[in-house]
Amino acid sequence: MASTVAFIGLGIMGGRMVKNVLKGGYLVRAYNRTVQKTDEAKALGATIVGSPKEAATGADVVITMVSDPPALTAVLEGPSGVFAGCRPGALIIDMSTVDPGTSQAMAARAVSSGLRYVDAPVTGGVAAAAQGGLTIMVGGTADDFAGAKPVLETMGKKILHIGPAGHGSLMKLIVNQVGACIITAAIEGLALAAKAGVDPKIVVDVLTERSPLIGRTAPKILAGDFSANFSLRLAHKDVQLALSAARSLGVPMFSLATVAQFQAAALAKGYGEQDQTATMQILEDLIGVKARAR
Repeated sequence: MASTVAFIGLGIMGGRMVKNVLKGGYLVRAYNRTVQKTDEAKALGATIVGSPKEAATGADVVITMVSDPPALTAVLEGPSGVFAGCRPGALIIDMSTVDPGTSQAMAARAVSSGLRYVDAPVTGGVAAAAQGGLTIMVGGTADDFAGAKPVLETMGKKILHIGPAGHGSLMKLIVNQVGACIITAAIEGLALAAKAGVDPKIVVDVLTERSPLIGRTAPKILAGDFSANFSLRLAHKDVQLALSAARSLGVPMFSLATVAQFQAAALAKGYGEQDQTATMQILEDLIGVKARAR
């Protein structure tokens, strides 16, 4: 077991994941841009530091869990970044959702500095993050995957080696691509049912047999609760990254392009910090009926 882990990014997911790393017996030095979000980790024994570099200094493993490619670049590079603090041979595990190109570029940068690197994004949502039940998709060498696996097992129930650098990130974009399409299709189905006078709750009960994701997300729609489990802003970011990756490989994404436009309309209405299901409100405005449980 690595004795010291640097954990950078204590947001909705990272703040829950770091607790499981601590429960796994690791010493943790944590950094988050917003200091107020570090209180729970500190109470559980994490040492809170003032920069990514300080967190990484002397650490055996560095975990990053940030919002997007620019945020990842910001915490890794520069005089206060992770690369500046890591000792030779340290293993960087990026668990953020970024594009494969960014993962490959950061991996190359790490290797050129005598470091090891894997991209290891997650799926499963907030509840799985809290319970240590995430599915973790890893891109990198077989040796680095083996090195990362012990600490990843504190956070996940299923740890998969997808392939070389960037493949974990691509797998995560595929997961979120499919999820965004499922949620959009369910929203359209709920709108159709509500307009026709069918009880939306019955629709959700039936559709959940097709996709557990609908069962997890639709009840909040029926309650009129669009508080964010996974914000529309981040969901749209992932859809755009998936479209960009597809374009780079010459793969058309017909349905995903439509989902992106639907999300963009909701963003234009100011729903970006609401849940990704907030797109429901666009259809409700258009049809003049709300899809709510009776």
